[in-house]
Amino acid sequence: MKRKALGAVIAQAAQAGIGLLLQILVARLLGIEEYGRFAILYGVVIVATAVVTGLVGDSLVVLERSQRAIRAGLELMLLITSVLLAVGSFLIAWLTGFSDVLESALFALALAAFAVEEIVRRMLIAHLSFVRTALTDLAGFVVALAVILTVHVTGTLTLAAFLGGIAAGQVAAAFIGWRLMPRSERHLVGLRGADLAAVWRYGMWRGLQQVLRPSLFTVLRLLVLAGAGLTAVGLLEAARTYTSPLILVISGLSSFLFVRFADQHKAGAGGSVREADRVVLFLLLGTVLMSVAAVVLIPWVSPLLFDVQVDPLAVIAWLAYGMSVAIVTPYGALGAVGGRQIAVFVIRLSDTILAIAAAVVMIALGAEASTLPFALAAASMLGGLGLRALVVSRGRPERPAP
Repeated sequence: MKRKALGAVIAQAAQAGIGLLLQILVARLLGIEEYGRFAILYGVVIVATAVVTGLVGDSLVVLERSQRAIRAGLELMLLITSVLLAVGSFLIAWLTGFSDVLESALFALALAAFAVEEIVRRMLIAHLSFVRTALTDLAGFVVALAVILTVHVTGTLTLAAFLGGIAAGQVAAAFIGWRLMPRSERHLVGLRGADLAAVWRYGMWRGLQQVLRPSLFTVLRLLVLAGAGLTAVGLLEAARTYTSPLILVISGLSSFLFVRFADQHKAGAGGSVREADRVVLFLLLGTVLMSVAAVVLIPWVSPLLFDVQVDPLAVIAWLAYGMSVAIVTPYGALGAVGGRQIAVFVIRLSDTILAIAAAVVMIALGAEASTLPFALAAASMLGGLGLRALVVSRGRPERPAP
């Protein structure tokens, strides 16, 4: 289990590291303002991918995908959501004037490719094939980097070229990941008789929950954009990206825990609150150690990565948010696989709304953009305490009737 947990962290590290490198390339090659615009578009891609992850990815882990009707329902749900999200994103980006037609089209293509590749990753993760998951992501990154560097050398590099390269990389990664799946998983079934309702009943709540965190980040970017401009968005995003190694460790263990708790549930054994407590303590200890290192290294590492020095206060604020995520994640996974996905979503929605309200109040009071993640951290920690109370109450034995 320790090796599998380490593999989950490595797989998540590969995915997060690739995202980090792409953002560094944008910041250094296109400038901090274009990086701010890219951060908003990339944030929308992450939100859309989170929707598909919850609707389809979590459903294929928990539901019996060996049943033909369930498998067809998963396929149909992936097709519907990826197409609708891509078309909607294209129209919004183009009609609002945020991007031109070509850039909007490449943005939509990248979004759809991300959605499909994410489900391929989730299938590999469902088999605890974390090394193959990492290889899939790395192969896609090589393709994306090749496209971006080719355009940079032979022509004028633009944000559209970055989006096109990312789309090409995700398509390649999806194909390679499909080839790395177990043979029993590499088949598609016809869509006739698809049990879309079963997938929707479970996946709807997971999809809504998965979208909360990236949506929160997107709302925060838009608030900073309205109040301080693109440069402030870029600087705040640079600080968040600088602290991303902390989140990737937590996210990697989250993927492992979700599969582990789901397997325990299918076997008739509920997940252990005590095990979740141990993971939280481990994550909190790791968070403190990584936070100290991150703050100390700011003067040397941040100019190397982003060509600017990130605000130390913003880094500390994002590290505080990472600590809150360490509290939330294990209890949320334990509650979701035990059939409490609606309650988990309600708690997470509540702390997300609280975080947005707190950020709005701070902006109205004239707070600096670098301090806003503290509001997110405080609200998230409250949500983590609520989730623990939820899973503890679930685990208490019922009192016998008098």
